[in-house]
Amino acid sequence: MSICLPKIYREKLLNALKSGELTIEKLYKLSDAESHALLAKYVGKENATFVNAKFEAAKSSNQKAAFVNWIKKNTTYFDPVRKDMLKRVERNKKFLSAKEVEGFMDDLVQQKLGFRVSEMEAKTLMEMSEKIQEAKAKIPETSPRGSIERFEYGYALGKFQQFIKSRKLAAESIKIKERFLPENYWENIVDVAGITKSLVANLDNSFIGRQGIKVFYNNPKIWGQTAIKSIELFGRELFAKSPERFFESRPDTVMEGLKAGIVSDPNALNGKYNAAKNGYGLGVLHEEIFPTSIPERIPVLGKVFKASETAFNGSALYMRHKLANAVIAAAEKNGVDMLDPRQATAHGKIVSSLTGRGEIGKLGVIGKEINVLMFSVRFLKSNFDTLTAHLFDKTFTKEARITSAKNTMRIAMGITALLVVSKMLDEDSVDFDPRSSKFGKICKGNICFDITGGIGGLVTLGTRLVPTLHNGEWGFWTKSATTGKWTKLGGEKYGQQDAFDIMTNFFAGKLSPTAGAIRDIWKGEKFRGEKPTFVNTTIGLITPISVDTLIDELKKGNDDLLLVMLAEAFGISPTDFSFRGTGKKWEALKTKKREQIFNQSLKEVQNKFNEKVNKLEGSLRWEKMNNDERTKELSKIKTEETNKIFSRYGI
Repeated sequence: MSICLPKIYREKLLNALKSGELTIEKLYKLSDAESHALLAKYVGKENATFVNAKFEAAKSSNQKAAFVNWIKKNTTYFDPVRKDMLKRVERNKKFLSAKEVEGFMDDLVQQKLGFRVSEMEAKTLMEMSEKIQEAKAKIPETSPRGSIERFEYGYALGKFQQFIKSRKLAAESIKIKERFLPENYWENIVDVAGITKSLVANLDNSFIGRQGIKVFYNNPKIWGQTAIKSIELFGRELFAKSPERFFESRPDTVMEGLKAGIVSDPNALNGKYNAAKNGYGLGVLHEEIFPTSIPERIPVLGKVFKASETAFNGSALYMRHKLANAVIAAAEKNGVDMLDPRQATAHGKIVSSLTGRGEIGKLGVIGKEINVLMFSVRFLKSNFDTLTAHLFDKTFTKEARITSAKNTMRIAMGITALLVVSKMLDEDSVDFDPRSSKFGKICKGNICFDITGGIGGLVTLGTRLVPTLHNGEWGFWTKSATTGKWTKLGGEKYGQQDAFDIMTNFFAGKLSPTAGAIRDIWKGEKFRGEKPTFVNTTIGLITPISVDTLIDELKKGNDDLLLVMLAEAFGISPTDFSFRGTGKKWEALKTKKREQIFNQSLKEVQNKFNEKVNKLEGSLRWEKMNNDERTKELSKIKTEETNKIFSRYGI
């Protein structure tokens, strides 16, 4: 049964609306009883109930749509609270007043984000949600990536997400007085560890040469685009004197434009990104080596820190965005449904692992705690997943497994090709034996540059932990990158390393700065053989790796300083395999003759050793030696050259 409002009342109501005597905004602010009484003046008491009911239904429908949009934008398909929240909205049959909205939104926010909101914040959330919906509706179906309409929507959504982030951060922040309470001691340790890690990782643009290097071998076009973008991001953040502007009417930061392009991408709006449990890693705004932005507050240096952080985090987002779209397009070309959560999740893991962020499963819930212990556990896992083509992931689909295997093959072929070319140009620049620490590196003298982004280290670890054949003898073998000496692990000599020691040392080298400082104190020795003190330990916790490398190379008088610093700046990790002066006599030399003579002496020993070993290895006598004889001969040469130095300076 339908009720038709008489013409006289329709005209009276229309005139009131046209004149401004009655407004929709005014009706929205009134309670049900108040709006009923007001409408009765224009349509009569007998029709007021009908008209008011229709208006209430329209208001409720719009409000519910806003609630639903807010929930869907802030939860994933797999979020356990998503269904409950949507059901609660659906069960609501009436328009909520401002006070009721506050309570309703407060419950929703509390359930999803873990903090409560004020009346003003609830209103702000709803207004932002409505603006997002309006901006999204304005995007034409044919709108290309990067269009103004898409950016308008992206900025609206980004502003909303930033509001949530800042509000959540405020809710979780610990006040100064509270930090002295016993229950907050662990939180203080986590924060300090995060600050030291961020400081040590500062002052470079290392993503493209380390975490992102796998994409260089798999998709050089995307890698090249990211390399250019990383330099652009670093420069814009470093030299920006005022907020950047993408549009005349809107101030913007360097990262906001990048994020706006991602959230407004067609694959974001059609649900393909969200179909993957990890969202292809596109929701990660802070990588694990930059767990905190507190160092940004340091005068002068804070600007450089911010530029480094922006370049790193921005490069990761940019590369994942490009790679996600490429992976989705390639999969769909082969008939894969990328809205299928199983397929999307598997392919999402591929994108994340190729860009240095591996999935750590159930350990993810203690991610902050792991960050205290390890420097980059997700990066390590990403290399393991890529190396094994995700073989041990039972959730992988057949199609994703094929794609992953192809990626691993391309990476292996790309690395091999570079090493072969280097070997052709310089015979001594490459060592193809995976049991050597030089494996996967291109060397110039005693400085070797890792072109594998850390994958080579995993291969070396694996080949040292399984029995292999060397010189006719099976065993757990290692090859020294400094002397070329072969060692059979687990030998009969007292104190000789075994396979378990190799594994332990590998993970000890992956510790965070804070955990690494504790390791050095327990061992009574730092990496370069120095004794840990309060001063050098503290300096080690706050000095960026790039600065530490610069100081070390200056002390050594390295002729290739510029090459080393460029490699370090862009993530192609340089390692010096020269002799290290450890032991009481070397300490005495450093004390007696200072740093310059100490470094010159080490360099002289290394050069003399290399010269004699090269001559020996080309002789017939070397060919006739067994492994033990070769080891003794190499040790003898090193000892002789070292003793010459000690004798010269009366040590």
